[in-house]
Amino acid sequence: MSQSLCGSADPVEVTELLDLDAVNIRADYAKTWKDKQTYIDEWGIEKRLTGDILPATMGHPITNIADQKDYVFPKVDTPERFKTLERAVKKYGDYRGVVLNLRDGFSDMRDILGYQNALMNMVTDKQHFLDLLKRVVDYNLALAELAVKRFGIQVIATTDDVCMATGPIISPKVYAATIYPLFKDVIQGYRSLGLIVIKHCDGDIRPFLDLWLEAGIQCLDPIDPGAKLDMGEMKTKYGNQICLKGNIDCTGNLCNGTPEQVAEEVRVCIEKGGPGGLILSSSNTIHCGVKPENYRAMLGALRKYGSKL
Repeated sequence: MSQSLCGSADPVEVTELLDLDAVNIRADYAKTWKDKQTYIDEWGIEKRLTGDILPATMGHPITNIADQKDYVFPKVDTPERFKTLERAVKKYGDYRGVVLNLRDGFSDMRDILGYQNALMNMVTDKQHFLDLLKRVVDYNLALAELAVKRFGIQVIATTDDVCMATGPIISPKVYAATIYPLFKDVIQGYRSLGLIVIKHCDGDIRPFLDLWLEAGIQCLDPIDPGAKLDMGEMKTKYGNQICLKGNIDCTGNLCNGTPEQVAEEVRVCIEKGGPGGLILSSSNTIHCGVKPENYRAMLGALRKYGSKL
């Protein structure tokens, strides 16, 4: 998508070419290519390029959770781990935001074990699941601590999805008993480093939101219109507690509408979510189905109506 918009797929370059306020950077992990489309990363996760923005996950390093004790995580402190982050910080200094994208638990478990095993193991083999989840939390905290010390990072965005448009993929009761205690630990760990924490999860997150607020998140992303979350209602209920991020529908007007319809959606979102406490963005990834002219219309409308933020 970024290639169509501005001729580059590099997030640091794209941020400047589109004049965005901030860039979201992940840690860098080396890839070993099996063929032109398929690679295995440092986690031992096999992925295949699909032509969309995210590759498809084809294989996972742990098939039996009892083997988790022998699983070796990628090293935190390698010369290449924060290569892209370092470039962004050096390039943008204080005039654009640089956000470090990490995890808060479940998505790493999903990638290491596979979706089915991750969901089953938290019930059928809870102790091994919790032992691995604790290692995941500690690993992400170690990455965050290093990024703060080396580059002065001030904002973390976590990308852990536990919901669909119709509701949670995990029973709220199981989540509260299994994942939440360590979720709270990692959020509090980020906060203790002086970081502002943006919690990402699209879908209908309402069954979990009170727990996330209790844990200490400071921003919620993306207020998903596909899950019938209304920015005005969320602003009224939660706007005095946290910042809200979103919610221009990346499955609606950005794909199928006109630039004028996108601009109107932006205007309404700002009217409902402002003033203050709103970061306007799409409702999820800018994928290949988004029309470039509509994404540009979103940015143009943001600049036009953004004074109300």
